[in-house]
Amino acid sequence: MIRFRNLINYLSWFILVIPISILAHEGQEERIQFWKDYYHPKLEVVREDIPDIKVNLKKIGPFFQLHTQVENFKITPDQDQKNNNTWTGYGKLFINGVYTSRIYGEYFFIREMPVGNNEIKVILSSNMDVDIAYEGKLISDSILFQFPEYTFSEARSKAYNLSIQCEFSDEGLLDREKLQKVGMQIFESSKYLQCRHDSQKYTLDDFMPEMSKFQLASHIIHLDILMERVKVWQDFENSRISLSEARSKSRALEEGLQDRVKKKFNELKASN
Repeated sequence: MIRFRNLINYLSWFILVIPISILAHEGQEERIQFWKDYYHPKLEVVREDIPDIKVNLKKIGPFFQLHTQVENFKITPDQDQKNNNTWTGYGKLFINGVYTSRIYGEYFFIREMPVGNNEIKVILSSNMDVDIAYEGKLISDSILFQFPEYTFSEARSKAYNLSIQCEFSDEGLLDREKLQKVGMQIFESSKYLQCRHDSQKYTLDDFMPEMSKFQLASHIIHLDILMERVKVWQDFENSRISLSEARSKSRALEEGLQDRVKKKFNELKASN
């Protein structure tokens, strides 16, 4: 019994030490690659239909929508920890090399994007959490994305151009023509005012930390006024108030804008 135990201990030492001693004679890169493969095994594709993946990123409001498209591969959240193969599984999302989430659908919302240049990468993985590879190379796709996409001054210019498009795009011109036929102006429309609001908010909000106290106050008040006017014209469009009432309320909000900004500025000056 003692001899058998000694034999087991010897074999355990042999199995553990011999690979290490062999690696000791190899270069640094070979050793690193060995341990990478050891801790992160790959599942090699042997079928004729090789899986493929493409990713794209789109900004929707304050968030980012990751669009993942796969071929010769099926996303199978119902088979987690089952069926270790190369044609079913999920995607692994990495942002700047840091694992972030599993991808179990065609669309995935990224709520927070790091400031700066970012690498967005998705690797195909089997249901058993093994990365899928073809000829030793991981099957993945990545994109580079800079956030924010522009400087503060560029953002202000972009916001202005977007607000102009609310009226002068093909859709805006069509809406303006419809309103003119009933004796109304383009700014007497909740759709137009909402467009103006969104063009400012979703372009400039990312730069709020860079704004001075006065710029920030002005930005917020302008957005608030636009949303209040949106609600006024929604009330008119839903027959809750008359056209004359809507015009009166909207005009009062516009005329009160500067007073509201001035009041806020005075409060900020007094607090310094």
